[in-house]
Amino acid sequence: MKHNLQLGVDIGSSTVARGVVSLVLGYLNNLVIEMAFLVQANTTDELPEYLIGTCRLNHLDVAKSVLVKP
Repeated sequence: MKHNLQLGVDIGSSTVARGVVSLVLGYLNNLVIEMAFLVQANTTDELPEYLIGTCRLNHLDVAKSVLVKP
């Protein structure tokens, strides 16, 4: 089974965004990120909500990332 994670960040027009991304990338290999994906209910008719899945990202290595051109 192949898993894929893609993150696109457009920071071209904001010096503040570039600074924040640079700061985060410096600490990325020390972070543990936990995510959950669910189908949200906006009305009582849509209940119960459904959890699709969860994942944990441990100590990501930016050096192993690849650039994907659109």
